[in-house]
Amino acid sequence: MKILIAEDQALAAIFLRRTLEKMGHEVIVAPDGEEAWRIVQEGNSPLLISDWMMPRVDGPELCRRIRGAPGERYTYIILLTSLDRRDDKLTGLRAGADDFLTKPPDPDELALRLEIAARILTVHDQLAHQNSRLAELAAVDELTGAKNRRRFREDLELLFAQADRMNAPLSLIMLDIDHFKEFNDVFGHPAGDEVLRRVGSILRASIRGHDVVARYGGEEFVVLLPATGRDEGLDVADRLRDAIATNPWPHRLVTASLGVATSNESIPSSAVLVEQADRALYRSKRTGRDRITHYDECLTEPTIIHV
Repeated sequence: MKILIAEDQALAAIFLRRTLEKMGHEVIVAPDGEEAWRIVQEGNSPLLISDWMMPRVDGPELCRRIRGAPGERYTYIILLTSLDRRDDKLTGLRAGADDFLTKPPDPDELALRLEIAARILTVHDQLAHQNSRLAELAAVDELTGAKNRRRFREDLELLFAQADRMNAPLSLIMLDIDHFKEFNDVFGHPAGDEVLRRVGSILRASIRGHDVVARYGGEEFVVLLPATGRDEGLDVADRLRDAIATNPWPHRLVTASLGVATSNESIPSSAVLVEQADRALYRSKRTGRDRITHYDECLTEPTIIHV
């Protein structure tokens, strides 16, 4: 196990380090609480053994900083102290310490306390993994395996802000399965669900690892393409359209219409980017389906005035 020692007394630090290394642990030594806090922030030390009395930042203050910091990784803290009073231990516990050892620590007692710490850290790691898994499941559309609409909104805001900050393009593809309601009416909803599953799988298999595929709603999907300009976005959209159209569908040919929009300095928000992709998608559907339209093409359309 990797263990961080926070100890300002050199002889005490050397003794503790050698004792822990003989037990097979990997040890890092910090000469005071401030340096220990810096190392803890790097996230490489699941277990901290800290002296109580140290310059700059003492043991209880170091505990409070660690417990007040955000993050899922738990740090197990053992305070070393010559203070045996009940009030002192209560102070340490309130600060966030998990355990106490009297200086200098007895090697056998130290080994036993480390076994307890290892078991508790294992439980924390398991819980963190489960929580991460639950969070991932909460962000995924159960039927298609794509991200859900809520997660898409979060990713869109993040990627749009990143593109704006880095002055890089972001392309958004909106995709609608052609005549999907009619397909459901003819072949039934189970067959329609299978189409949605396959389209989700095709989209996820056809993009880069850092791209985002989400089910936007019903038979609509969206694809976020970071650092992707207009022409490249159209190429990706055409590849997706072709992959869907050439898939060996069991009942009848399934096609999709796609709309593409690309961010630039004139687009003030992610919501406008979505509106542009939606308008481009509508044009693809209106002009024959199974085709791709970039929002730029919508700008050249003549304005129709209804009398």
